[in-house]
Amino acid sequence: MTPNYREFKLSIGGREVTVETGKYAEQTNGHCVVRCGETAVMVNVCMSPTPRDGIDFFPLQVDYEEKMYAVGKIPGGFKRREGRASDKAILTARLIDRPLRPLFPKGLFNDVVVTATALSVEPDYAPEPLAMIGSSIALAISDIPWAGPTGSVVVGLVDGEYVINPDAAQRERSTIHLNLAGTKDAILMIEAGANEVTNDEMVNAIMFGQAEIAKICLQIENEIVPAVGKKKKEIELYHIPEEIDAAVRDYASDKLDWALDTFDRQERQARQDQVGAEVLEHFKDIYPENTREINDSIYYLTKEKVRAKIFDKGIRPDGRGLKEIRPIWCERSVLPRAHGSAVFTRGQTQTLTTCTLDMLAAAQKLEGLDDETEKRYMHQYNFPGYCTGEAKALRSPGRREIGHGALAERALEPVIPSKEEFPYAIRVVNDILSSNGSSSMASVCGSTMRAFPSRLPSRASQWASSRIRKRVNSAS
Repeated sequence: MTPNYREFKLSIGGREVTVETGKYAEQTNGHCVVRCGETAVMVNVCMSPTPRDGIDFFPLQVDYEEKMYAVGKIPGGFKRREGRASDKAILTARLIDRPLRPLFPKGLFNDVVVTATALSVEPDYAPEPLAMIGSSIALAISDIPWAGPTGSVVVGLVDGEYVINPDAAQRERSTIHLNLAGTKDAILMIEAGANEVTNDEMVNAIMFGQAEIAKICLQIENEIVPAVGKKKKEIELYHIPEEIDAAVRDYASDKLDWALDTFDRQERQARQDQVGAEVLEHFKDIYPENTREINDSIYYLTKEKVRAKIFDKGIRPDGRGLKEIRPIWCERSVLPRAHGSAVFTRGQTQTLTTCTLDMLAAAQKLEGLDDETEKRYMHQYNFPGYCTGEAKALRSPGRREIGHGALAERALEPVIPSKEEFPYAIRVVNDILSSNGSSSMASVCGSTMRAFPSRLPSRASQWASSRIRKRVNSAS
């Protein structure tokens, strides 16, 4: 056993969770293995020694690896090795990312990579909440600047009782599946699915989970960090020099007031571009090496003015009041050969939704670490460059597309008819045609419009159902 090895015991939802550190991956900035039952997740965090050049964002990368040996399986495919991350792994990585990202210091441009690996998985002890807690612990004990720790739990509602990190049988019966993460003082991230529960039931679930999160954070803060935590590195963070910021604000303030004094988006953007060019021209000889700082100062000043206009005057950038929604128009059955189709438009956000039915054999085959082997209801989301007016080539779905598709799928799955009631595979696709905010919610709205034939029958979907029944009968 290595001399730096330490083991800690946490109590989460009445179960014992073991945290090990100092035994493996000694060259990382922070490392731990979190175990509960026969489930074990390893988390490693690393930070580059210097900032990445030419960026204006924090380059955090979070990956969640599903190793098939964790459940005693050999991967499928010709190469018999793990390939591209599954949708489930990508969604888990997004869950880990959300509560971690806001706690890094502003102006940190060093690459930070968090890698969580499921090493062993027992069905009754889900690895996802352990990966989230392990990521918090690995960062908290590392020398990477970070304002954690955070805690994470899954809350279920089983037979009227709230349960922390429910087991497999409880997850089947639970009417709530609530992923929560936060600090000892506040919630940072909520992702939930539910079977038509009341507002009070959901609020009580959040409060129940927050109480457990606070205990986890205190255990990490008072027991683990003092024992094995490293001293945080002192890193020179990027900031706008006060002299430059003050000069830009003084010169550009009135000009930005003029730029924002229009409700037409295209005209407003043209005015902002004009002001930006004028400001850069004015300061090119005064601060010739500080173009980035000048642009950043304009950006933050613009945000402040937009925010003040909303909260002080009650006027949003497009002229709407705080309680006024954007104009909505919809149409259905727009594609004669599709089994179901609809367009939902809200302001400048627009989605085309299609629904396709097929035999159950067309269900998506899954290869993962849980017991789910196929998915009969598939909800997919596409966000091409043209929807925001950008000249971008089409690419395969990224993390954002996968996340938004899963969000809509979770929202609608409770009202999808059962396999026994409606024995077909269902594929719903949302193609975003135009985006100016909340395209994911537009996709949910569009999907309810003649998307599910058994609940909202239309001529096209009735024809599709008849056609598929003939195919099923002929196949049998």
